[in-house]
Amino acid sequence: MNPFFPRLLATILLASSFTAAAAADGAVEAAREWGLIGTWAVDCAAPPVKGRGAIISYEVTTDGNLIYRRDHDPSDVNDVPSARIEPDQTLVISIVLPKANQTRENGIVKTSDGGIRSVFNRGEDGSYTIREARFVANGKPTPVLAKCD
Repeated sequence: MNPFFPRLLATILLASSFTAAAAADGAVEAAREWGLIGTWAVDCAAPPVKGRGAIISYEVTTDGNLIYRRDHDPSDVNDVPSARIEPDQTLVISIVLPKANQTRENGIVKTSDGGIRSVFNRGEDGSYTIREARFVANGKPTPVLAKCD
């Protein structure tokens, strides 16, 4: 075995851990800068209904990672490993959905009344569930969500 291999391997592992931490920090930074952190809903007074997705939260965990939670449900928490602000101010986030065994990219825009709206949602395979601010399945526009907190 090459005597430099263990040192090289240790260096690579250390660098990859810094890269993952930097990506998480970048996601949190972009989400904060854009104004995404918090809870959002069509109706902030409505109670959460598990599995409905009527209330969504973007939170920073105690270890500094960005997460996406639906309906205040502790079993419906998903990592957001990356986020970026496009030149047109669309926030593009990547959400890891372990229950669905996929990662999806979601584009979010701000509305004139201070709300947010999804303008696209696509899978790694290029499939869209939201395109041009409309649900692909039924053509209905995506809802505008107000900030609840």
